[in-house]
Amino acid sequence: MNQTTRDIRSILSIPAVYRLLQNVVAGSSAYVGFVQEYIRPHPGDRILDIGCGPGDILSYLGDVEYVGFDENPSYIESAKARFGDRATLYCSRVSTETLEQKAYFDIVLAVAILHHLDDMEALQLCELARIALKPSGRFISLDACYTQDQSPLARWIISHDRGQYIRTQEEYIKIASQVFSNIRVSIRHDRLRIPYTHIIMEC
Repeated sequence: MNQTTRDIRSILSIPAVYRLLQNVVAGSSAYVGFVQEYIRPHPGDRILDIGCGPGDILSYLGDVEYVGFDENPSYIESAKARFGDRATLYCSRVSTETLEQKAYFDIVLAVAILHHLDDMEALQLCELARIALKPSGRFISLDACYTQDQSPLARWIISHDRGQYIRTQEEYIKIASQVFSNIRVSIRHDRLRIPYTHIIMEC
């Protein structure tokens, strides 16, 4: 990784810069579509967001019980300042030790997280999600993905993502299927204003 790439990734750890980039490349419509099509929250749902960042998605979830974990203190402070007591937020890595509620959540989210984790870490996250979920709950992930039919520009942009473990659809499914027996997969090339490919898994 060259110095320029490291500097860009460091800048994106600043909440205001991260949010500005999200607004430029995605906008609110990407959040709205993701929430309506895939998360589908109901009032009162208990939602765990692993790697919640500055918590922007909470603005689109409605009246839910929201718990977020992120290791970036700037992200957590920004989320606390913005949402106050609407959210329970922890500046730490979520684990069986830090997660107080087991079999408690209706939905567990991992938005743009798995492609930052190696295979063992990604598997552990899936296992943690299963522990956190009610028997009827759902785990939903969204990540950058390599596909055969994506444009060369999309592949190039994705290759410069901060995440170092971007996978193919088959590789993501291979990890999730070790924990979840029912996996619904969507490949989307249209979520951003720039060429990009996402995989969304509902487990």
